[in-house]
Amino acid sequence: MPEDPLLPPPARSPGLEDLHAGLHDVLRLIEIEHALLKGRLESLRADSDGARLLEGVMVLGTVLQQRMGGLLQICRDVGRL
Repeated sequence: MPEDPLLPPPARSPGLEDLHAGLHDVLRLIEIEHALLKGRLESLRADSDGARLLEGVMVLGTVLQQRMGGLLQICRDVGRL
């Protein structure tokens, strides 16, 4: 149901904007870490244990990015941010 434009906007939950901003900051840090790991991975031999370990960490980082994106979307939806 569309909102009535004559009514005041719904009250936001205290701290929701701070939570959203914090999650956004964490997501950005994960992206920076991913870029640094990718640069390090390129300098390792492809068949080394270190390369395989970094690839695994990068996959986990991608999963974290997806989860953080979902949490950010929930914040936007709930708080109408």
